[in-house]
Amino acid sequence: MAVWGDEVAKQLDEKFREQIEKIVGDVRSTITDIREVIDQQLDAAMQSVQADANSMSSRPMLAAVLADIEPPVSAAPPVVARADASKVRDGVRAIEQGRSQVEVLNALLEQCTAFGSRAALLILKGDSFSGWKGSGFTRTGGNDEAVKRFSAPSGTVPELDLVLRDEHVVTWDGADFAAKLGASAPTSAVVVPMVIKDKISAAMYVDAVAGEEASFDQAAVEMLVFSTGLLIDTLAVRKKVPSPSLSGGVAVAAPAAAPTPVAAAPAPRPAAPVAAPAPPPAPAAPPPRPAPSFALNQVPVVPPSPRPAPPPAPPNLQTTAIPAMREPVAPAPPPRPAAPSGEEESKPSTQFVPPPGLRGGAAAIVGQQNEAARKHDEARRFARLLVSEIKLYNEAKVEQGRKNKDLYERLKEDIDRSRQMYDERIPDDVRKASNYFYEELVRILADGDSGALGL
Repeated sequence: MAVWGDEVAKQLDEKFREQIEKIVGDVRSTITDIREVIDQQLDAAMQSVQADANSMSSRPMLAAVLADIEPPVSAAPPVVARADASKVRDGVRAIEQGRSQVEVLNALLEQCTAFGSRAALLILKGDSFSGWKGSGFTRTGGNDEAVKRFSAPSGTVPELDLVLRDEHVVTWDGADFAAKLGASAPTSAVVVPMVIKDKISAAMYVDAVAGEEASFDQAAVEMLVFSTGLLIDTLAVRKKVPSPSLSGGVAVAAPAAAPTPVAAAPAPRPAAPVAAPAPPPAPAAPPPRPAPSFALNQVPVVPPSPRPAPPPAPPNLQTTAIPAMREPVAPAPPPRPAAPSGEEESKPSTQFVPPPGLRGGAAAIVGQQNEAARKHDEARRFARLLVSEIKLYNEAKVEQGRKNKDLYERLKEDIDRSRQMYDERIPDDVRKASNYFYEELVRILADGDSGALGL
């Protein structure tokens, strides 16, 4: 029996390890990709800064030589300012705060206007791009609401066709596209495709109007769109928000310099932390809890001591952990009281005591509880993702449905399809315990008003 229990514990341990290693591997891969892109952007920025510094250092000498030959020449055009890495990091951090696709995309749209004059997010439906939301057009004489009415089937806007066909960033003057939105012509524009689940699902348009060219930064927009695609891909599994890598640094006061040694008795050394008048650093995040799979073999189990009759076992050592086991027979136990007439003899005893050598019983129960909590958390996140997609692609219907309280009638096809996906992925025991899909329908689609669903 002990061997069988060890085998069960080993199997559980291996299963937990595989699942955790898979999740950790996916997160590490995503972080590595983002880090590589950021390193490339930083290298390019450093080269640009170095080139500007070299040209500026030689400019006074060149001006002095030209002054002896001819009248002073006109000043060179100003160098367009580029966003530093900290500004891009702050943008990614703001986007990461979103708890749903809609919140993430709204944050992306807001952050892109920091690197240009106007921004518009276009959603791909089949081979046609449709406007989802715009920002900055009203400020420059246009209308942000005009973006929601925009539609560009294949062949309508050549730049969007290039994005969809060649799958790369397109830059041009943006005059024809701005005209379709009823906005003034910009001086420069860029369309960046957004990849979600290995396919182009949207595109971000950003431009700069006359007089605001200095704020236009194509590289920063590309970085924000790329990061948003990765964040949406992992929206259902991410738990560390905000990410520790984007939380910013904590200033730590340097220790005071040690006094010069003298022959006399050393003076009392001032405490280093007191010497710093800076505000106290933010409390460090608590260390992550160890995964249950790594603790299965570390829970000490005290072997039972000899006793005339086995006392009632603690409630966390019931036979639900190992159903096939029965209580071992004591060498010469005193006669037990007769069992109630309604109780079957084959029913496992609730007074199971692990035999010596059987380890990990308590950890296995804790692991089962953690596994159940993980399943419920995954179900809640998956329901939130499905309902957010319904709202993302049906903004106009959602607004009308809330007013007329007939959301289900207007979005019946999308809701039923998402409900089927939810039922296929989420286990029966979780769905019977809680209806997370309905809760997210009320929270996201109906804005907290269950009556707006029309059910």
